[in-house]
Amino acid sequence: MAVGPLHIETPLLLSDSLSQKWECPVYLKLENLQNSGTFKIRGIGHLCQKAIETGCERFVCSSGGNAGMAAALAARELKRDVTICVPETTPVLVREKLQSLGAEVIVHGSEWNGADALARKKAQEPGCQYIPPFDHPDIWHGHASMVHEIHRQLPPGQKPGLISVAVGGGGLLCGLMEGMHHPDIGWTDVPVVAVETKGADSFAAAVGKGEIVTLDAITSVATCLGSKAVCQESLDWCKRHPTLRSVVIQDRDAILSCARFADEHRMLVEPACGAALAPLYTECLRPLREDAHLLPETMPCIVVIVCGGNTVSTKMLEGWKSRFDVE
Repeated sequence: MAVGPLHIETPLLLSDSLSQKWECPVYLKLENLQNSGTFKIRGIGHLCQKAIETGCERFVCSSGGNAGMAAALAARELKRDVTICVPETTPVLVREKLQSLGAEVIVHGSEWNGADALARKKAQEPGCQYIPPFDHPDIWHGHASMVHEIHRQLPPGQKPGLISVAVGGGGLLCGLMEGMHHPDIGWTDVPVVAVETKGADSFAAAVGKGEIVTLDAITSVATCLGSKAVCQESLDWCKRHPTLRSVVIQDRDAILSCARFADEHRMLVEPACGAALAPLYTECLRPLREDAHLLPETMPCIVVIVCGGNTVSTKMLEGWKSRFDVE
């Protein structure tokens, strides 16, 4: 049985093209190179390791794809069974990847919330443990390891002037915030933009209303951001981190960013990850630049969390580019 963390330390890549564009160092935290294809293995791997300490024999996870990949990989490494409940929007490509890792895959519901309801029900069976995709303190703690790596990988004494991160259910954001506020890091004043696409913008809705808002439906192409509501902890961080801002982009911005990223860095990422890249490739930060305290003209460096994604292929990217008229 694995003893150490199930995730790997990923590179922090200095992007020449984006650094030239922004006239400051732009670093890419390449979570797309994780063994599970996304950052998810950090938190879900940590939670699964905790679960087996209580005698768990089967993990039951709901997922649009990426959390399921992390749970399936964790189950394989920890020699446990795993059931992944996915919605109908999860591509066959991802379902087959899950099955190749030994997971039982159940397709249920038109979106993640329906699959999650089934997963919670099945997790009540003896020996089973429910593995949520984002809403659990152990998941946030696992994701926080990413910040400790970034802190160590940046040039000595340098801290980001801005961090861009995609937000779906809020698990990655909570982990990022936990890491930034760790006493050994102390990035409590670093601006963070939490980016999501229109049609999957449950975080922005919650921030706007000051309470959790449940969307009627997920209509964005970025289905892996497709939680109808974010976790309460992500909203609470808005009060604890005054320079945290919500940014909503259009689907086209996410696809354009995926395409530019592929051209410049020779890597494929899904639209959910394109959301985190969009502030660097589009003009979506322009409204925030009116606040010089939040985004000064001169920044020491920018860090983008390239969260990755399994729901992408060259054929899928070409289809999205055609659909949204992206050259």
